[in-house]
Amino acid sequence: MGNIGNSRISWENFVKIKYIFCSFRIQSWIGWLAIFGVGSILFRIPDIFNLALNTFSFSTITATIFVQNQYFDRESDNFNPQKRSLPIASGNLSSRSSLILLTILLLSGFVSVTLTNIYLFPLFIAYIALWTFYSTPLFHLKSQPIWDIIVAGIGSGVFPFIIGLQVSNQLTLEYQLPWMQRSYLDAFLSVLPIFFFQVACQIFQEISDLDADMQAKIETFAVRYGRLRSTKVAVILALLSLLLPIIFGFLDLTHTDEFLFWYSILLVTISPLIFYLLNLMRNPTRERIVGLSMFSRKFSSFIMLVIFIYILLLRIYLR
Repeated sequence: MGNIGNSRISWENFVKIKYIFCSFRIQSWIGWLAIFGVGSILFRIPDIFNLALNTFSFSTITATIFVQNQYFDRESDNFNPQKRSLPIASGNLSSRSSLILLTILLLSGFVSVTLTNIYLFPLFIAYIALWTFYSTPLFHLKSQPIWDIIVAGIGSGVFPFIIGLQVSNQLTLEYQLPWMQRSYLDAFLSVLPIFFFQVACQIFQEISDLDADMQAKIETFAVRYGRLRSTKVAVILALLSLLLPIIFGFLDLTHTDEFLFWYSILLVTISPLIFYLLNLMRNPTRERIVGLSMFSRKFSSFIMLVIFIYILLLRIYLR
């Protein structure tokens, strides 16, 4: 009987650990991690050991953001067929346990940042504060159209990239120095396409969640402006994000023009997606919209990961 009891306890502990791990929703922010990685290596490859430590800090804080979001959305997620099985919404991870988990993750992340790179501390504070404003009922920016997609673009695109830049010490408050003015311009022009891409992905995700959000009475950008209009905005932003690096390169606006030829090759490889987006603009049927929304949900993170690996290999090659 004792062995049976111990086996049951061990199994229950294993299941709880499984739900804790699932609550991190790592598959949802692989793209964010890739953007963080791009920022870290785009201009200079940092010390690998420090990069690994800062990656741990970024991952821990980002996991905190996703657990926090599930905690605040635990009731509305039950209206969403794709989210009702999440650990907190389903009740497999209690509200009390999720708050304890939040505290542990938050402390671990900021202790790690303090010990490895104190200059990242203010960026991480702003990063998690922005997503708190997005999720918490007090502000709930996710239910304020236009603000919802802007916050998503900044929180999942701009902040990961800027934090990555600071890992390789690309930012300083002494912005009046000529070389730093150019560095900030390069950073801005590099992050702008990422911002538009992440906004487009957020809109596609909201389109996918449209029915559930309407049922839960959450007014997102897609809910306010409708499926068709939201799709056209998302397609335009997605195409713009893909074309901006080419435009900046031809205008010689950044120091990353060494990537122009290689980026053009990448653009050719994803040309089927570009043609699909153009066809969607001409004929935005519900089936195509839902299909692209599902594609965005499943593969946008993978695309960003591929781009990160591609840039890493180029940075090593062009070094």
